[in-house]
Amino acid sequence: MKIVYAPDDLDGRLPHPVAAVGNFDGVHLGHQRILETLRQRAAPHDGTVVVITFNPHPQRVLHPDTAPRLIATRAQKVAWLEAAGVDVMLELPFTRQLAALSPVAFVDRVLQRGLRVSEVHIGRNFRFGRDRAGSFTTLAELGDRHGFTAMAVPGVRQGGERISSSRIRTALGAGDVQLAAALLGRQEALVGQVVPGDARGRILGFPTANLAVENELVPFTGVYATTLLVDHEPLPAVTNIGSRPTFPGAGSAVETHILNYSGDLYGRDVELRFAARLRDERRFAGLDELKAQIALDVAAARRVLGS
Repeated sequence: MKIVYAPDDLDGRLPHPVAAVGNFDGVHLGHQRILETLRQRAAPHDGTVVVITFNPHPQRVLHPDTAPRLIATRAQKVAWLEAAGVDVMLELPFTRQLAALSPVAFVDRVLQRGLRVSEVHIGRNFRFGRDRAGSFTTLAELGDRHGFTAMAVPGVRQGGERISSSRIRTALGAGDVQLAAALLGRQEALVGQVVPGDARGRILGFPTANLAVENELVPFTGVYATTLLVDHEPLPAVTNIGSRPTFPGAGSAVETHILNYSGDLYGRDVELRFAARLRDERRFAGLDELKAQIALDVAAARRVLGS
C-alpha cells in the first residue's frame, strides 16, 4: 500500500480511483464493508482503491478537550487497511486551514487535484467542509459537475445498532471485549514493548510481562483471558489491567502472565489480544489470598482459551 500526504503527490496518475473518506479508527466491520465495496467497484476497471483519512483526528484540532481516545495506533490502522486491499492511503495532515475549506474547495483540492477521483463512497451522515456544511447531497451535486460519482454506503448493524468507532470505544470502556470483537471483526489488540516491572508476580509464582502500551484506549480495569503474540507466535495468557490495589502505591499497569512460559521478553515488541473479561480488579487481604485467586484466574483463562 502506498501512503501519500497530499493530493498533488498523485499527479493524476492513478487508474480509475475509487475512494472513501473517513477516520477509519479501528477499521471495524462497517469500515470493512466500505472497503469491500471499493474493491468490487474498482475491479472491473483495473482501478485503484483509495482511502482518504486524516492525521491527527479532526477533533484533536477542532475540539481537543472532547477528542476521543483512538482505538488503534497509526501502525495498526495502516496494517489493517493494507490487509483489506487498499492500494493508496491519502493521509491528509488535519489543520484548521483544511477545516476552513468550503465544500467546493474541499472537492477541488482533495478529490480532484492530483487524485481525479472516479467514485467517492461515504455514509449518508458524512459531513465535510467548513462548519460541516457539505453533505452527501452536496457531494453528489459536485460530482455531477466534476464528472465523478458519489455513492452512499449503508451502515452495518450488529444487535440492532449501527457499528461505529464510538460504540466500540464504549464497549472497551466497559470492559466488554467480546462485544468489541464482534464489532471489530477481530479481537481487541494492544501493542507495545515489554518493560521491567517490580517483580511481584515472580515472587508470587506467577511472573508477568509488563506492557508499555502504545494504544491510547485500553480496556476497563479488570482481569482478562488474553493471547500474547511474540514474533507472531500466540501465547495463552491472563492479563490484569489496573492499579493493583493489594499493593498501595503500585500505580497502574498492564501485566500479563503467560501460561507455561519461562522466556525473557524484556525489550520485545508484542501484541496483546483480548478474548474475555474474567472479573473485576479487587484488593486482597494478603499474598496467599491473591495467589489463590490468580490460580483461579489462570484456570478460567485456560477454559476460555481452550489451552
